Amino acid sequence: MTIFDNIAEDYDEDIYPLNTNEFIQPTVKALMSLAKGKDILEFGIGTGRIAIPLAKKGYQLSGIDYSKEMLAVLNRKKGSIDMLTYHGDMTLTRLDKSFDLVYLIFNGITYLLTLDEQLECFYNASRHLKSGGRFVVETFVPKVDQIVKDNVAPYALEEGYIGFDKYNLINQNMTSYQYSISEDGKSESYQTTHRYIWPSELALMGKLAGFKLIHQWQDWEGNDLEPGSDDCIMVFEKYK
Repeated sequence: MTIFDNIAEDYDEDIYPLNTNEFIQPTVKALMSLAKGKDILEFGIGTGRIAIPLAKKGYQLSGIDYSKEMLAVLNRKKGSIDMLTYHGDMTLTRLDKSFDLVYLIFNGITYLLTLDEQLECFYNASRHLKSGGRFVVETFVPKVDQIVKDNVAPYALEEGYIGFDKYNLINQNMTSYQYSISEDGKSESYQTTHRYIWPSELALMGKLAGFKLIHQWQDWEGNDLEPGSDDCIMVFEKYK
């Protein structure tokens, strides 16, 4: 069982406001502009936050996710929308179809905890793409000052809630800890581990997997990635 199996039922509520149109629509609009055709595959499709709006626009969506419970929520939400979902590992699962666009967003690649796994994800995206198809990866940009200062970085400290990240500089793993206490005194805690990844690493992985890098954005409006950007969106095109 994955951590996402445990939080699937509350996931959409927990990521608010990222589950509002203010955040969803720019993402959907950008992905539509990047897709050269109608066939789209999402790695880490989750509860369908982005896939369902794309499907409603007339795109043929398929999705892979490692969490059965997240897929169960998605399948309830989508209703009669035509969408194919598969339970599996996005580095290994192979679908018998080629796509115009593959995307992996919202830090999804960081849940692959080794360099080899992250690179294999690029290879698997390439295997699923038509010639000239595109692969889109979104993740946070690591903060050097947080990584080197005591290897521990608080990111939330408020009444009833605390969150901090702990870094391992050797394997580039970061464990995020979250603790909360509700008004009725109920406490909850959970942690997730990620492999943080630099934009330059993403660019090299893309090159090794047969892609050319065509865009480096800091947001879904298409603004260029800059020093100090919090997030990066890398757009690759398959050339072989």
